[in-house]
Amino acid sequence: MKTRLGPGLLLLIFLLPACLAAAGRETPYEKFQRQHVDTSGSWEPDPNRYCNLMMPRRNMTVSACKDLNSFVHGALAVITAVCGSGGTWHHGDFYYSNSPFQVTDCQTTGASRWPRCDYRGDGRSRRICVACTYGQPVHYARPSVCGGP
Repeated sequence: MKTRLGPGLLLLIFLLPACLAAAGRETPYEKFQRQHVDTSGSWEPDPNRYCNLMMPRRNMTVSACKDLNSFVHGALAVITAVCGSGGTWHHGDFYYSNSPFQVTDCQTTGASRWPRCDYRGDGRSRRICVACTYGQPVHYARPSVCGGP
């Protein structure tokens, strides 16, 4: 007795791996959250230690040391609101926050060589500049992109 696979089953066999792979990918908004948002409210007070903990924790040292990254400390809803009432449109897709956020900038040190990434941190309060798509932040930019300091 021969077994025949119908076209629907064949389609499922070929599409299932593609669907599973797509389900594992981050959306731009999810990537923004992973790379730039810290909602914990209790970040490490030493910015150098904070950066050396967070950069690997957020998978930014997997295959190389990411040279520069900024973490915005605050509630996700408040950060997302920069794309609406919490921010002012600047140009293109960029919005500048109306209020300052606590931000920690992490930059590699001269001694940093993958896989031993070493970061220097700098924490300060400032307005943030983000690119938004469909009302969600998808890219963090230097404040100067939005005309800030």
